Amino acid sequence: MAASEKELQKNIDMWKEVLGENGMKINVKKTKTMAITEEQQKINIQIDGVRLEQVQYFDYLGVLIEGSGKQDKEIEKRIENTMKVYHSINKSFINKREISTKTKMNVYQAVYKPILTYGCETWILTRQHKSKIQATEMKYLRRVRGVTKMDRMRSEQIRKDLGVQSVLEFIEQRQLSWWGHLQRMNNSRQVKRIWEAKIQAKRRRGRPRETWDSAAEKALENRGKSWQEAKLIARDKKQWRKFVYK
Repeated sequence: MAASEKELQKNIDMWKEVLGENGMKINVKKTKTMAITEEQQKINIQIDGVRLEQVQYFDYLGVLIEGSGKQDKEIEKRIENTMKVYHSINKSFINKREISTKTKMNVYQAVYKPILTYGCETWILTRQHKSKIQATEMKYLRRVRGVTKMDRMRSEQIRKDLGVQSVLEFIEQRQLSWWGHLQRMNNSRQVKRIWEAKIQAKRRRGRPRETWDSAAEKALENRGKSWQEAKLIARDKKQWRKFVYK
């Protein structure tokens, strides 16, 4: 990662040199570059005179990173993958009366929910995102409960009957857990340095986009703690876990 094209080229050259000293080589065809900006920006990064392909989307460890800095495509992909699972097991598993509710919920906890929420620690959810995620969650739970939307049974009641928490609550817990981990992280760690970095740019007109920090701050306020109060609690891993999952 680098703040400029020149700095990125320098980092690539250093990386290539050190790898070469240890008998390793960069695969030019598999190496891509990305400029994370609001407006498209072309960059020319080369290895041995070969320009690396610049992409707008990159799948890294199962998470889709967008050059725009947004997460719409990633969340859509999560929902799409989860619905594929739903349709593949609906008739053969979820809809089978001879299979117990407990077994169906074990599959929900072990397979369905993890696919839907993978990488959720860094999400910034809009109202639309929350609505779609909740709809995907309830698709499975309604089928297990044996009701449809026509029965007009509230989602809270269905979750209570099945003994499961809201997926949005789960996401918030995962995000706060990661927030606490960042607070305890050594200041020299690259992850923390990037998180605490301040972007130097003119603010555009209109309502500012919500940031991950502002979403975390709202979650803390809902739990009765300010940012500074939460930082003190987060120093103790056990106390922070109690605060997050109480």
